[in-house]
Amino acid sequence: MVHIKTFLYCLILLAPGLTGVFPQEQSAFPLSIRDVLGRSLSVPAAPRRVVSLSPGVTEILFAIGAGDQVVGLTEYCNYPPETASRTKVGGFSGITVNMETLARLKPDMVIISAFMHGRLIALLERLSIPFFAVEPQNFQEVYETIAALGSLTGHVRGSQEVIGLMQEKIRRVQERRGNRQAPLVFWELSDEPLMSAGGKTFISEAISLGGGKNIFEDIDEAWPLVSTEQVVRRKPDWIIAGDDHGKIIEPRSLARRPGWGVIPAVRQNHIALVNADTLYRYGPRLADAVVRIADILYE
Repeated sequence: MVHIKTFLYCLILLAPGLTGVFPQEQSAFPLSIRDVLGRSLSVPAAPRRVVSLSPGVTEILFAIGAGDQVVGLTEYCNYPPETASRTKVGGFSGITVNMETLARLKPDMVIISAFMHGRLIALLERLSIPFFAVEPQNFQEVYETIAALGSLTGHVRGSQEVIGLMQEKIRRVQERRGNRQAPLVFWELSDEPLMSAGGKTFISEAISLGGGKNIFEDIDEAWPLVSTEQVVRRKPDWIIAGDDHGKIIEPRSLARRPGWGVIPAVRQNHIALVNADTLYRYGPRLADAVVRIADILYE
């Protein structure tokens, strides 16, 4: 599992979100496609040897039916189980990628993160290895990314099916909520320092789609530092975190924080965990995270 705090701290220091620039669904090759960096890429045929440098991308590729084309991935690409048989080319950040191992795989396409792998671009260009950059910032851009990777790898139908399944899961969640008032949710990303999720994040959008209301959705900063007083004042009905934060976010420890004993979520023991990988990776399991949040809020 990618250590989310390390990953998110990196994002805090980087440029604002990029916009999806992918084409309409296409199935014929040669293919012309533009990535999130605005680069126009000509693809003569579906790539047979793909290296994925992002766990989210890896999950997408296997979900749409392109898993057999994946020959290399990162040490953090651990889902689905079939990833265990692929060659590991390093960690998630660009500085940890072993370019010698990557080059030995002779990929005809490398999928990179626009945020995390900028330092690799010149190296890939020097080695004449084609690459495609992605960096979705919300659910709609995830759908666009899935569609683009479907076109790029020759699995358009598979990508359409994955997108349809995700949207159907979310539609059912919203039907289930009905007209009930949205519970207030505090997402605890980190306790030292105390950090949460602002309104322009996958986490905030997943909370909303799951029927809740992020108490810090009014903050534009993606991962704001917040005070204990702010959390107490906003009175969340639920406190939720990733399961990588599970030993810290438990009733007794939360109640010992100054003033937190009066928070509705703490008083009612409304504290829950969500599989961190489903939310911190921009893959098909984002819809499962929405379902999980709905199960928490409306069980």
